[in-house]
Amino acid sequence: MKKVKRTPFEHEIVLGKNIWRLRDHLGLGPRDIGKKLKMTEKQYLQLERGALVPLPKLEIIGKILGHPVQKRDIRRISFKRKLEMETGIEQVELIDIYNEIFPHPEVED
Repeated sequence: MKKVKRTPFEHEIVLGKNIWRLRDHLGLGPRDIGKKLKMTEKQYLQLERGALVPLPKLEIIGKILGHPVQKRDIRRISFKRKLEMETGIEQVELIDIYNEIFPHPEVED
C-alpha cells in the first residue's frame, strides 16, 4: 500500500524553521544533530521541513540548541497535539509555544 503524505500544519513548519535558524546560528550541521538523535541527516532534515517532531526528540533538540524544553511545555504541546488529532483542527497556539521555546536568534537577549 502506498504511503499517503500528510501536509504539515503551519505550527510544524514554524517549529522546523525555528530549529533550523537556531542550528544555523550555532554553526551546527544537520548531520551533527541527526547523529545525536540517532537519525540520519535526511530524517533530521524532514523535521526541519515540517515533519511532526516526536516529543522525546524535541527535548533532545532543545538541549542541543541550548533551549531546554520544560516539562510544562511538553505537557502543553502534548495536550494541543492530542486535541488536534481528535478534532482535525490545527491548534495555532502551538506556534506561540514553539516560538517561546525556540526563539529567533536575532530576537534573543
